[in-house]
Amino acid sequence: MDQKISLQPGLIIESRFKLLKKLGSGSFGIVFLTYDLEEKEYCATKFESRNLQMRMMNREILILKQLKGINGFPQLIHHGKDKQYQFYMSTLLGENLEVLLQKCGGKFTLQTVLQLSIQLIDRLEVFHSMNFIHRDIKPENFLISKEDTSIVYLIDFGLSKYYRVADGRHIEFTQKTGVIGTARYASINTLQWMEQSRRDDLESLGYMLIYLVKGELPWSNVKAVSKEDKYEQILQIKMGLPLNQLCLNLPKCFIHYFQHVKSLLFQQQPNYSHLRNIFEKQLLQYNHQLYDWELKTIENQQLQDILIDPNSMPDIRLQSDLDFVPPVDDEGEVFRLKQESQHHVKFMKQLHEKYFDHNTHKQVQQIQLQKNTSIEPKSQATSKQNNYQTSNHTLVQIESQPYILNNISQFSKRKDSKSYTSFKQSQEHKENRKFRQSNDDYDLEMGNEDGPNLDLQILQANHFLQ
Repeated sequence: MDQKISLQPGLIIESRFKLLKKLGSGSFGIVFLTYDLEEKEYCATKFESRNLQMRMMNREILILKQLKGINGFPQLIHHGKDKQYQFYMSTLLGENLEVLLQKCGGKFTLQTVLQLSIQLIDRLEVFHSMNFIHRDIKPENFLISKEDTSIVYLIDFGLSKYYRVADGRHIEFTQKTGVIGTARYASINTLQWMEQSRRDDLESLGYMLIYLVKGELPWSNVKAVSKEDKYEQILQIKMGLPLNQLCLNLPKCFIHYFQHVKSLLFQQQPNYSHLRNIFEKQLLQYNHQLYDWELKTIENQQLQDILIDPNSMPDIRLQSDLDFVPPVDDEGEVFRLKQESQHHVKFMKQLHEKYFDHNTHKQVQQIQLQKNTSIEPKSQATSKQNNYQTSNHTLVQIESQPYILNNISQFSKRKDSKSYTSFKQSQEHKENRKFRQSNDDYDLEMGNEDGPNLDLQILQANHFLQ
């Protein structure tokens, strides 16, 4: 991908990844729905312009390598760069919590938020156990799985950083030069330009949970003439608002959550188990229903979005791309030709047309597409419990077909008190706890960096997984 060419559907990257649809864009990147021609699977590709003054993709790639095989985080498939862009391919996920919130009427039920809180605290505990802090906790950075919509993934690590330096010491509490993150959910210390630590991620999560259950925050609609004025107004409201007003009409577990988080010292390790327990106790009074977005899907009988057939759009290949399916002779042997001239290229094309069975190839791809996008009804949601097994301290899904429940009344409440969701979460807690304990004694081989130019060779991908 060396020539200057615009990103558009049909473009094939490195003779393997075909761009199908633009999923979103922002100040730091563009995301495309992508089809992996080798693995016959869909994935997501994120591009970052190499002309940006502040580039963050190096940091994301480094962190994604450390998250390999960890439950609840996207998996890195491939990464590369050319003269225009740096890019990486990762797990294709579903919609984010902000989109789901709007689809559910602008707020979630208390039960859904309680279930979410347990799962998201676990995500942060695992992330923190690897000596990272996220620094941009918000609904847009939590996405559900496309195969199992009850699993929520944490994404977007462009603002993340190490909170321990090379010798294992915690970073110092210092003054920064601005606000890092999203002001609506930022901690009070962050809005005061202070260095962040684990407690700030958890404080941001607390504000986010209140937003999800109420649909707004006391500072959601402040009027300001500038960004600095807006940040100052939000800071003053957060500092002056008592917890009983912030958590008005909510169970006391929210107040207890903030009391613990706000009592933490800068370098102090949070008690994640305690934070989970206070929400789990509150959740006992419910019968553990599905998440709101799952119930919404059942009510409307809407199937998941059908992914684009990669064969439905023409390929856009660069001039140097000669990655045709290799032609074979009558005995199935691949022709070995030197592609030194246009004559040879033309001959290769002719052989390709003569020996390659396009109809069979297309049928195979159609079957694969149907397999990836089919919806299989399940008579009991809890039957998916047996589709998980333990491997490398995480949950590995054996069967990943999405499912839609057809009988609405049958699933208004779980049949037994221990739901499929709570079952999976308890399993995740056990396996992630083993993972955290196995990583407690590791020191970093790389110092804390805020700059964009991180050397990926210094820190190997399996450092935390040995």
